[in-house]
Amino acid sequence: MAEGESLLWATYPAIGPPWESMEKELLFEAKVNTSSINIREFSPQGARIDVLATGKVSGKVSGLIFTTHNALLKADGTGEADIRYIVFSNGEPVFVWGKAAGKAVDPTPTYRIEENLTFQTPSQKLGYLNTTKGWLEGLYNFASGEYNFKVYATK
Repeated sequence: MAEGESLLWATYPAIGPPWESMEKELLFEAKVNTSSINIREFSPQGARIDVLATGKVSGKVSGLIFTTHNALLKADGTGEADIRYIVFSNGEPVFVWGKAAGKAVDPTPTYRIEENLTFQTPSQKLGYLNTTKGWLEGLYNFASGEYNFKVYATK
């Protein structure tokens, strides 16, 4: 385990390409709590749900965060989602969107989630985000509603 690496991240293997080999820079860490889950429909593909959450971010970008995940939970324990966030950093909005993939891990109902992200902001201070691609790693606990994640700029 690398210096400063959380045991939490080392415990659950990555579900996509090996993130350890990616050149990346930490933008922020977030701790959010679910405010609602809406079950939209059931289909042969699985259950479609909307998850809304709010919380705080800290790091190069800091402030309040509001999130929406429009997710498909599959019977095999995997999932995918379209995601949207708004982060208010010193009163300036940062819009974030992308695609997520997840997999149930022990203890269920915890999901390890990875997301590919795009940023947009009118902020001059955070304008560098407009040309930055992002990547997220996180753990979402359906039982507690807690979602803890880290967002990186990828190179």
